[in-house]
Amino acid sequence: MITAFGLADRAGLEGTAGWVFDLASHWPKQLFLLAFGAALLAGFVKAWRAAGFASAIAALNATLVLGVGGFALPAKSPADAVLIKVVSANIHRSWQALTAIVRMADEYDADVVSLYEAPEDLTDQKLSELFPDMPVMAMPSRTPMGRRLVKRSLLVARAGGADQIDATPFEYTNSVIIRFPLPAGGAQVQIIAAHPPSPGMPNQMFDRNQQLVRLADGLVADKPFVVMGDFNTTPWGRIFGAVPGTRAGDPRFEGSFPAVMGPLGLPIDHIKFGGGLTLVDYRIGPDIGSDHRPLFATFALPSR
Repeated sequence: MITAFGLADRAGLEGTAGWVFDLASHWPKQLFLLAFGAALLAGFVKAWRAAGFASAIAALNATLVLGVGGFALPAKSPADAVLIKVVSANIHRSWQALTAIVRMADEYDADVVSLYEAPEDLTDQKLSELFPDMPVMAMPSRTPMGRRLVKRSLLVARAGGADQIDATPFEYTNSVIIRFPLPAGGAQVQIIAAHPPSPGMPNQMFDRNQQLVRLADGLVADKPFVVMGDFNTTPWGRIFGAVPGTRAGDPRFEGSFPAVMGPLGLPIDHIKFGGGLTLVDYRIGPDIGSDHRPLFATFALPSR
């Protein structure tokens, strides 16, 4: 039934059941493993009809997993290319995770760090102390209407101006979309970061979908861009296709949430790119004390 509901989401069926279809669409990897195990067990006890049914479900979900496209693997960097390094992580309001990602971003020599669910007691002053070499920063805490952003997103960068950062809040959620033109190699790379709501309820799924669609607002697709965040959807969810760009890294055998599940988890954290950028490095980080694993990616600017 879960497989059928997931297929309904891929087919574009919505209505009142669309929320259920969306929730079911993200599990083909796990359903494959369960169905494959059930087929082996049924075969062991010689329940051939059940074994055949479970095998068919396993094959269908394996096809869904392997059929995912729209991603890029790291390639060789062009000679003398200008490199852009980004880090993206949901730190789940954990100071332990924040401290770990600060260290890892420094070791990675990141140009941009985008974090989601910052600790509620993290101040701008403390943020400056944590990232002394990244003076460009934004950490919106309230909407223009005064609504407190409990799950605050933040962005820090090595270059540019803080006055160039645009943070677009949403009236009914705790989320913002952060946009920033990163100067690099005589050009500008469009940086977009977001953490839309988890689709735990139908209205939250609606809000998530609306925000993912709006990631393309103002984006110039033929100019270099990077879109990153905890999107709260996997590549098997239909709404994932609304996010512009090519995904960095192969999501089929990767899991970022929950962190303790490793590759068996859900790939709901993503970095996408386009506009002529070349992916030259991609990695998913270890468990840092959050319920998500961080993502690291390096891009080469297109040759002039």
